[in-house]
Amino acid sequence: MYREFSLFERNMEQVRELASIYQYLEDTIAAPISFDDILRSQVVYSVSAFDKLIHDLVRTGMVDIFMGRRTTTPKYLSEAISLKLYGEINSASVPPKEVIFEQAIFKKLQVVSYQDPSKVAEGLSFIWEERQKWQKIAASMGTTDSLVKTKLKLIVSRRNSIAHEADIDPSSGTKYGISKLDSEDITDFLYQCGAAIFQLVV
Repeated sequence: MYREFSLFERNMEQVRELASIYQYLEDTIAAPISFDDILRSQVVYSVSAFDKLIHDLVRTGMVDIFMGRRTTTPKYLSEAISLKLYGEINSASVPPKEVIFEQAIFKKLQVVSYQDPSKVAEGLSFIWEERQKWQKIAASMGTTDSLVKTKLKLIVSRRNSIAHEADIDPSSGTKYGISKLDSEDITDFLYQCGAAIFQLVV
């Protein structure tokens, strides 16, 4: 899982570069145009990096369970697989059975978004048998689970507004405002949340 978290860190570093690009353009280009969409893209990519981290941790953790390197969980044990996949795994030699299993998990999870707090907790249940997941995560972040879940929901809502509605306020027909402080706060929060989850499940 360390490799997956390292990738998350690199993704977040690239996301933070967008704020630097925004600031450079604001400081050097005198033009009657807005560069705010760069900050909006920072929000979208921050959520995407967080989503990918959860996917990667869940997939890798499930493979570790499959290989006997990690303790099973009730959700993992209750997950159904097709007889076709069972046969492929049983008869596998090249590629190895764990590769076939991982490919099947990847395909199954790629249609799921791990952004909403309930979905994140649901995904983590495959690899982490902890009933109070968000309480543990929030405690690691030095806050409360209600605050963390509320903020994550608001971030995801803003991401969806940007990605699906062009961030337009329907009452005014203009875009919602966004500042560099807003986008950086979102990136920092998602990094802290992702880091806390990694430390708890690794």
